[in-house]
Amino acid sequence: MLLACVILAIIIYLPVIRGLAGQWMADPNYRHGLLIPLISGLIVWRERGSLSGPHENIGNLYGLILIFIAAGLLITGTAAAELFTARVSLPLMMFGIILYLGGRRFAGKIAFPVLFLLMMVPLPYIIYFKMTFPMQILSARLSSAILRAIGVSVIRKGNILMLPGYTLEVVAACSGLRSLMTMITLSMVFAYFSSLGKTKKIILVACSVPVAIAANMIRLVVTALGAYTVGAGFADGPLHEISGLIVFLAGMLLLMLCAGVLKWIK
Repeated sequence: MLLACVILAIIIYLPVIRGLAGQWMADPNYRHGLLIPLISGLIVWRERGSLSGPHENIGNLYGLILIFIAAGLLITGTAAAELFTARVSLPLMMFGIILYLGGRRFAGKIAFPVLFLLMMVPLPYIIYFKMTFPMQILSARLSSAILRAIGVSVIRKGNILMLPGYTLEVVAACSGLRSLMTMITLSMVFAYFSSLGKTKKIILVACSVPVAIAANMIRLVVTALGAYTVGAGFADGPLHEISGLIVFLAGMLLLMLCAGVLKWIK
């Protein structure tokens, strides 16, 4: 019964799912959204032993309320062509069905992989663009401070870094917002699979924000140093091609460092 209702909900949401998949493929800022359903499915499969067996099929009132809220969001979002509202309603609908038919205890066991699906929903563009420019300025300011500290002559004008013989513009794609969304998602997976306590897991997820900013700053500093020491052609060529990999690896290492420090602290 529970599985049938979840499958029915997915069929109802097929237009929403198609739109989501299309944006994941077209927008590199949300390419990580392709992995989130797979990660959620992997977690459910990993926990299948604890999820099997009889459950409290008690018709939880909060689950029924959540189903009505999700249905309202879907109808409102579809009528107003507001994609974010309609998309957010999908994980809420699934969790509401699970809570209503499976009971509170079963819903608690499966809460993370279901609600983790919220991370696959792209931010509304109005919020995304409002966050982008302040992060461009912050990244440029921090990078210029690091470059000056290591003896590189640099002048910052807004989001532009001017070095001898090279000008580095911190464009929207280099603002760090893309890495921020990826690092938050990655930190949640790290926290779930770690042996840390609940409080430390929350701290680890919170650490993903400064980690993403630091990883992006490392990318900008490395690019500026490449242009300063080797030449503009190197910074705009091979280094530019692997800049995304630099951010990801730097973020991974910093997250692992944060997890190690939290595990060490008693």
